Amino acid sequence: MARILVVDDDGQAIEQTARLIANAGHSADFLLESPYLLHKLEASPPDLLLLDVNMPELDGVTLLKRIRATPHLKEIPVIMITGETDEALIQECFQLGAVDFVNKPIRPLELLSRIRIALETKAHIHAIQAQRNALQQAKSFTDAILNSMDEAICVIDPDSHVVLEANRHFLEQLNLPRHRVVGERCVALLADKSRSCPSCQGPGDETCILRTTIGSGEASCRETSGHTPQGEPLHTLIHTLPIRNATGQADRIVCLERDITQTREMENRLKHLAFHDPLTHLPNRQLFHDRLHQALAQGRRHAQMVAVMLFDLDHFKHINDTLGHAAGDQLLREVANRLKSCVRESDTVARLGGDEFTAVLTNVSDSSQVRKVAKKMLKALGRKFYLTGHKVTVTSSIGVSLYPHDGDELADLIDKADKALYQAKNAGRNTVRFYAVPEETP
Repeated sequence: MARILVVDDDGQAIEQTARLIANAGHSADFLLESPYLLHKLEASPPDLLLLDVNMPELDGVTLLKRIRATPHLKEIPVIMITGETDEALIQECFQLGAVDFVNKPIRPLELLSRIRIALETKAHIHAIQAQRNALQQAKSFTDAILNSMDEAICVIDPDSHVVLEANRHFLEQLNLPRHRVVGERCVALLADKSRSCPSCQGPGDETCILRTTIGSGEASCRETSGHTPQGEPLHTLIHTLPIRNATGQADRIVCLERDITQTREMENRLKHLAFHDPLTHLPNRQLFHDRLHQALAQGRRHAQMVAVMLFDLDHFKHINDTLGHAAGDQLLREVANRLKSCVRESDTVARLGGDEFTAVLTNVSDSSQVRKVAKKMLKALGRKFYLTGHKVTVTSSIGVSLYPHDGDELADLIDKADKALYQAKNAGRNTVRFYAVPEETP
């Protein structure tokens, strides 16, 4: 369990962050008044510091400078928290030694992931620093330690980028014997491999993570993405750590690579589940609202119409009752596919729940364009469905509202599309109705 100190002038933000930290199994401490931070750190240094950038008395950047200027405090890993996206500010904080950034509003998965990476990085750094003396005294002992780790590790000369040492896992990743690796430049070793490390041109290349550590004399960390030779996704976390000699010069760079593909894939699956309907894989209500919000913002910016369409399958309950819920689920999946086939890639089709679907059409020229799309959808849904050996015909009622004709707020447009949907049902179903546009039954 790590002790994490949160510094923020927003009590509500502190409460939310502290709760997340506690739920992750760590101990959370907090500080509301930034001028007392150094005293707090000197009295009880934490394992990790979460530091807000914007505070009224002493801002986070100033505090970070003071921390890094204090020898016995500068090793504390610091994650900056900010609502800004100023690249110059972010670059300055990284140059001052911040290990990561978290944007406000805080997303729980992102925050916990970055905390975990920061703590793991700190653990690795401490492990490597503890092994530095052992490297000088007993190479065999060092080899035993390096080869016992799951990370791919190599030691590189900072001037020539020649590999001076490599552990078993690094050799296995390259599928080369030790004598073919040690003594070779890393760029030559990785040039023909589908590795996540950028295929750089050596010590002078700006894309090389080694250059960052060589230039700053400090540890660096980078996450990279690529593919295996088989085309599978590959996510790697790379740490580069300077090893200093008796004069304080970094004459070795230790590079650690850890495969975090499973972690990233799991995070991506969780994000997908959070914003998509598990049955049809369409956007769910939450993502639909977000897409509609974006569409309205774009419509205001470019003076374009936006259409909100609500769908309700006619007599869907009868199919569930007669053919069973498995057939009903199959029908919903096929309905989703047919609706998606009727819209452009820039449009959104979502499932709100049950047999309720919705669509957002962007960059609409006039109501006739929407009417054509609606007719296309009714025609697509009118084709027979084959469910568990049965031919089934399904119709749908469609209600439409238009921005800015029917309103300019998300909730108002959804409400008016819903009212238009009831008009379509009352008109005999299998039809489309606009909230306030003269109708022609398709």
